[in-house]
Amino acid sequence: MKIIEKHGMLKCIGALMDVIAVILLAVSYFIDATTPDMVLKIVGSVFLVIGIYLLIFKNLQEKLTKVGLAGSVLIALACSLVAAAIFVTDANINLILKLIALISFVVGGLMITITSEDHRLAKSVLFFILTTIIFTWIIPYGQFNGGDFYDYGMSRVGIVDISISMYNALYYVMDKVIFLFVLAGVYGVLSKISGYQRLVSAIAEKCKNHAIIFSVIVSVFLFVLTSLFTQSFVVLAFVPFFVSILLKMNLDKLSAFIVTFGSVLIGFLGATYGTEGVNSFSVYLGTDLNTGLTYRFIIAAVTIVLYNFFICMRLKKVLSETKKNTKNSEIEDDPFKVETSKKKNAIPTAIILFLMMVIIILGYISWNDYFGITIFDEFHEWLTTLAPVEDFTIMSYILGQRAAAFGEFAYVFMLCSAFIIMAIILAFLYRMKVDEFIQGFYDGVKKMVKPIALFVASYMVFGIIVSIPFTSTISNWLFNLVEGFNPFTTSASAFISSVFSQDLGYTGYSVGAFINAVYSNNLDIIHAIYTSMYGIVQLFMPTSAILIIGLSLMKIDYKSWLKYIWLFVVGMLIILLVLFTVVTYM
Repeated sequence: MKIIEKHGMLKCIGALMDVIAVILLAVSYFIDATTPDMVLKIVGSVFLVIGIYLLIFKNLQEKLTKVGLAGSVLIALACSLVAAAIFVTDANINLILKLIALISFVVGGLMITITSEDHRLAKSVLFFILTTIIFTWIIPYGQFNGGDFYDYGMSRVGIVDISISMYNALYYVMDKVIFLFVLAGVYGVLSKISGYQRLVSAIAEKCKNHAIIFSVIVSVFLFVLTSLFTQSFVVLAFVPFFVSILLKMNLDKLSAFIVTFGSVLIGFLGATYGTEGVNSFSVYLGTDLNTGLTYRFIIAAVTIVLYNFFICMRLKKVLSETKKNTKNSEIEDDPFKVETSKKKNAIPTAIILFLMMVIIILGYISWNDYFGITIFDEFHEWLTTLAPVEDFTIMSYILGQRAAAFGEFAYVFMLCSAFIIMAIILAFLYRMKVDEFIQGFYDGVKKMVKPIALFVASYMVFGIIVSIPFTSTISNWLFNLVEGFNPFTTSASAFISSVFSQDLGYTGYSVGAFINAVYSNNLDIIHAIYTSMYGIVQLFMPTSAILIIGLSLMKIDYKSWLKYIWLFVVGMLIILLVLFTVVTYM
């Protein structure tokens, strides 16, 4: 009794369970019969994990919230399942235990990170990296080859491999890093140009009394561009401009994030022709962009209507609460804060920004592939072969060897030089000093350092999966759970693959040949399943690149975003599963 009074009931029970666990494990080594030996080892391992958890439970209770404590229980459950799986010889049961353990571990870890006090997003990203590393030690990896799956066994990430995954992460995203740094620098300059300040202030003033209508227009605009652009990151070129206007209109920064970054994110869910992932996925699936297009248009329509319903409901509430406030205090958190200016004419700025917008839209929508429009290809050929003297094609020399026709811009960073030229022209027109230009560019770049650091870190997960694709093993198990095509197991495969792979194209590379060989009669709905599940994941998981960049840049709490978006995610999941079921079985 004195021991219980001194250490507490839970610690005593935990210590007793650990003692029993050691005895059971020791006894198991002296038993030759397979079944009793396995039972003793499983029970002993589970007792050992639970015992250790009970020993540290009180300390966890003091440090974690109730939600975090529930998360720690799920992690303990995951450890128990993994411990049990070690001694289970049946391959099917073994993988079931490991899959449940993976889900429990991820959910439990996120429950802890999002309820911690500080740096919730960073902790969630780091937790996902840790999860990926740990499960390379638990789940074997393999690859599909046509309709067959080859199990290559275990390939574990070690200390040196972590360093290599850091390099691979930076390698995979370098094009986007260049684009983001240039974009941030240019907006840092624009925010100090009086013409840009005047333009933002004027639009905000004119639209202030129609905030909901303006927000819906912005949301639809960004959604449509993301749904159509061949490079989805390029849509971010418009986001800081709209964020500054929305904050000037006295909206809170979460609402500004919802209207801008959120609309880009749902563009992945409602992707029709666009995003680099959809195109690559189609190639690896052995199809074209028209495969499943009808279903993708249906999903896009439902997505934009439902999301803007959520926007309207939130803005009605926010605007009613802020009517008494004459100034939005959160405007100070605008990463590219724009001062109010009435000194300069905004027309030159508006014209140049409009021309830049036209170039971006024309360049990143594949007019020929989507709609059979060839006029831009013909114009490009005429322009680049234009020679004032023989063999001196001056325009091809000015534009550069890699210049492409409108609709054929293949890289996200292709317009970086055009952005800088635009900023230089505006700086010249508004008599900005060189030192001011350099300082503005530098200030903008500085604000993008943390978002890019988290973005690159998140890609370590992808770097590991490319080398050790244990998600393919999970997909293979899910595909073989039932005979023939099943929309639910396919949706589960698509969801799990998307969580660990930020590149939908790589997911297509992993499973495309198998799907084409085995489920050739269901390619339309499978295409829609994979693209939409990828879009769902982008909305809330800490492996979503644009989500990470947006939350970090605007200094928005990850938990606040999850509290807003969870109902939309659940609603869309239900709608999608109903759609997939009806199409498959009706």
